[in-house]
Amino acid sequence: MEYIFLSHILSDKTPSYGNRDKFEISPNTSINKGDTANTSSWSFSNNHFGTHIDLPYHFYNNGKQMQDYDANSFLFNKVQLIDIHCNEGILIDKDSYDWNTINENIDLLLIRTGFENKRANDDYWMKYPGIASDLCHLWREKFKSLRCIGFDFISLTSPLFKAEGKKAHQVLLKPEADRDGIWIIEDMSLMNIKDKINKVLVAPIRVENGNGGPGTVMAEI
Repeated sequence: MEYIFLSHILSDKTPSYGNRDKFEISPNTSINKGDTANTSSWSFSNNHFGTHIDLPYHFYNNGKQMQDYDANSFLFNKVQLIDIHCNEGILIDKDSYDWNTINENIDLLLIRTGFENKRANDDYWMKYPGIASDLCHLWREKFKSLRCIGFDFISLTSPLFKAEGKKAHQVLLKPEADRDGIWIIEDMSLMNIKDKINKVLVAPIRVENGNGGPGTVMAEI
């Protein structure tokens, strides 16, 4: 077995939604300056940054927060990766894929569009794909075990389809009496997946009252 990262490393060059948020790293102490150890300060202007997860509390005040989940919730054992190639900012909808070919028992669905290849360009945050709300409804109805979706572009909400992005977030994250909202992992790195995925571990930064946040995602292949 082998393990690979499905998350990007954070840096001051990490692109953000609307290009409006930044991550800054500043040295606190330095061995080269005579200090005992190297330490740094990290500054996020927004917690939804880099490879990160959206939890139900992100869109619903009655939705679960980070501390409401135990460690087992972040392990996915029935993962399926699909390819929907996008060279431009299209709206991925019910007609973009044959959803009947997907295992109905999956708990994590990963969508690889190849848009990750544009991550160093402005198109990555300006003209990227979005996901239609009608597709999110289909996922909730058809895949009863689905707990999370992830993809290789910056947000479920594309600036090209902002109204649809808001509705899509609301559909997926909606908490119901018999089912939690479906989590969303945005800005993933999926280009290195070449084999079947056995399991995926999502390890976000755990913060009290968290509505989501950046973290590390790893796959066993």
